[in-house]
Amino acid sequence: MEIVRWAKSKGWNVTAEVTPHHLLLTDELVRTYNPVYKVNPPLRTEADVLALRAALADGTIDCVATDHAPHPHEDKDCEWPAAAMGMVGLETALSVVQQTMVDTGLLDWAGVADRMSFRPAAISGIAGQGRPVTAGSPPTSPWSIPITVETWTPRASPPAAATPPTRAVSCRDASPTPSCGAGQR
Repeated sequence: MEIVRWAKSKGWNVTAEVTPHHLLLTDELVRTYNPVYKVNPPLRTEADVLALRAALADGTIDCVATDHAPHPHEDKDCEWPAAAMGMVGLETALSVVQQTMVDTGLLDWAGVADRMSFRPAAISGIAGQGRPVTAGSPPTSPWSIPITVETWTPRASPPAAATPPTRAVSCRDASPTPSCGAGQR
């Protein structure tokens, strides 16, 4: 993270991202040799996880990117050396960010919106994203995200490797659901 901080201090156009699983999971899980934890870059120590969280909070890391990589069952249900790299993360990304960043006081919800929507859109040059949300203004997306306190249970999915490895922790349900906004039907 120090190289990214240094480059940003020079005014260079540098961006950095972190995955939800790197904010939550540690290399202790790799010791099980469960291929679901085989990712690139590999999971790191608790100290590294805490450093990533701090860097996301202070803006050194610009955004959260899921690196959503579902694999066919046979590519993850095998020996460690033969297993594919990557894991799914889309289903639990918001819950993991809430647990690791909001619940710990490192970010507020405006910071979450910044790191998971506004900054990624700005970096990608997507116009119309990132404007302030104000009462009565039209939505930029016809989606709402209801947050409930129930523990999320992964649905059965054809590829077993699509079950999020973050299932080992209690995550709040944050499944996007269609919603009508500002006259949309």
